[in-house]
Amino acid sequence: MHSSPIIRRTVRFGVVALALSFSAVATWAAERKIEARLIWGTNDGTSPEPSHKPLEGDLAKKLNEMPLKWKNYFEVDRKIFTINDKAYTNIVMSKKCTIEVKDKGNNNVTVKLYGEGKPVNRVDKPLPKGEVLAIGGEDKGNNAWFIMVRPVDGKPDAKKDAKPTNAAAKPAPVK
Repeated sequence: MHSSPIIRRTVRFGVVALALSFSAVATWAAERKIEARLIWGTNDGTSPEPSHKPLEGDLAKKLNEMPLKWKNYFEVDRKIFTINDKAYTNIVMSKKCTIEVKDKGNNNVTVKLYGEGKPVNRVDKPLPKGEVLAIGGEDKGNNAWFIMVRPVDGKPDAKKDAKPTNAAAKPAPVK
């Protein structure tokens, strides 16, 4: 029994379409929205930079409840960006501070912190919704700088004191 050329072409087309759809699904990267804040911690009443705003809202409350040595926290910058499980996303937080973030699946992330272009710290940790990851390094004197990273849904939170900057996220350079 011979099949007609039309049926053979239709079957071939279906097989090719199915194969292409599977390859498209395999290359699709899982994505998450993340917020990163560069924070200055100090016992001084003001930040050395007048443009830094006192940290307010739920994040300030969490920091004040922790057994940290600093009394005051100032927000230097805030970025909202998208990460995926295919490549690190490079985010410039200041002239001296950059982070690379990658989704590792199952709510796990890797955050690499660079200060003045040099590696400072790396954290591999679960980051489910509602949790905050802190990564940073000591600064001169009685002050510190660190990055607070958390998942967000992309909608502004009325409790926050400033509008976040949508970062121009780009893949990190291969090192």
